[in-house]
Amino acid sequence: MKKLPRAALALAIAVCGAGARADDAAPPSYADTTLTGDWHGYRNWLRDQGVTFTMSQTSDVLGNVSGGLKRGTAYDGVFQLQGDFDMDRLVGWTGGAIHISGYAIQGQGLSGKDIGNLLTVTSVEADPGFRLGEFYLSQSFMDDKVTVKLGQILADQSFAISNTASLFVNSTFGWPGIFAADLPGGGPAYPFAVPGAQIIVKPDDAWTLQAAVFNGSPTGSDPDGNANGLGFPLGDGVLAIAEAAYAYTPGKGDPGLPGTYKIGAWYNSEEFDSLTTASNGVSLADPLSSGSPRRLSGNFAVYAVVDQTLWQEPDSKDNGLNGFLRVAVAPQQERNSMNWYFDLGLAYKGLLPGRDDDTAGISFAYASMSSGMSDQVKAENAFNGTSQPVPSSEAVIEATYQAAVTPWFTAQPFFQYVIRPGGNAADPDKPNARIQNAAIFGFRAVTTF
Repeated sequence: MKKLPRAALALAIAVCGAGARADDAAPPSYADTTLTGDWHGYRNWLRDQGVTFTMSQTSDVLGNVSGGLKRGTAYDGVFQLQGDFDMDRLVGWTGGAIHISGYAIQGQGLSGKDIGNLLTVTSVEADPGFRLGEFYLSQSFMDDKVTVKLGQILADQSFAISNTASLFVNSTFGWPGIFAADLPGGGPAYPFAVPGAQIIVKPDDAWTLQAAVFNGSPTGSDPDGNANGLGFPLGDGVLAIAEAAYAYTPGKGDPGLPGTYKIGAWYNSEEFDSLTTASNGVSLADPLSSGSPRRLSGNFAVYAVVDQTLWQEPDSKDNGLNGFLRVAVAPQQERNSMNWYFDLGLAYKGLLPGRDDDTAGISFAYASMSSGMSDQVKAENAFNGTSQPVPSSEAVIEATYQAAVTPWFTAQPFFQYVIRPGGNAADPDKPNARIQNAAIFGFRAVTTF
């Protein structure tokens, strides 16, 4: 359920122009947009040669004041370093580029140790340590209408993205929680880039068509594998994902408002454990069960995304109210812990007078637990005479305000309220009672170096 931090995503989008020609519009000055400036001119010189380095630190401090497994506080952080190399400028290789990124992950997550929820409270929560992120070669053709990537890739940088949702801290507003729960190892999402290939086709300014294939599991056959990102797992089935996106931009005299609309799907060819049935055909809860689940071949999900400008301030293209809605369905409930999901929210840029670069937002996400999950607990209760809580759903509400303190530093207080943590999971200390709803206060700081 992890994904690349939205601050890092914004930085990645910003450096995509590293391969632009010298006669394109001049990029922003490093002296204005980064803490470390232009390195006495060397950074600008490197960019002119086709080499762009981007560094950022995302730091989250947070705590649950009520509910969860127990009250607690946590720090989560990630330092990201990425490099983009324009091979045209460097060696005359037209349309070629290399991208590489790495993480230094810090802290211990609040979700794992104190709350017990599935929709991870922060997007940077992951096992601490140093690891390789993306490392791929890209090649563009036909005046950049077609781009192919080959290497170690993150799906959550390209697929099922809502730009409006990127404001929020909870991980589910990036890589949807249903994908993180149902795909092996959480899928090709932060911090697990996965060997794969991707093609992006832009026939015009409005349409973007893309598809990718990845190794079926980001950790390979070993659930604890690929710990430093250097495992490059292969041979574990295939995850295929495809998406079509249409971006509507009003023309001159058109009173409409811009929006982006996406539809996509994924299929994973790996085998999945049945949540309810043993290999000998009886309930896993039955004393006569073999103790090992039946293996089921393949899995899939479909999704849709809407990003819509709802109101623009007069004489401004950036300030105003935007909304998003995402829906995903994974219908094979006997092998998926979540079977459907949606999130939605609003974000207003420039809400307060004199703070045009600040953004305020509120959002809601809902993940329905599958019948496979609920049927298994019901069976366990029947066979064992217990009364464990039956899985139903998990939801989260988030409110946040992102203040652009400087062009290279943002401060972002946030509040989250987690409803039915773990999908209505039992409290380990009180087996017949569910984990209580949790209230979390936190603060995120992002620095671009």
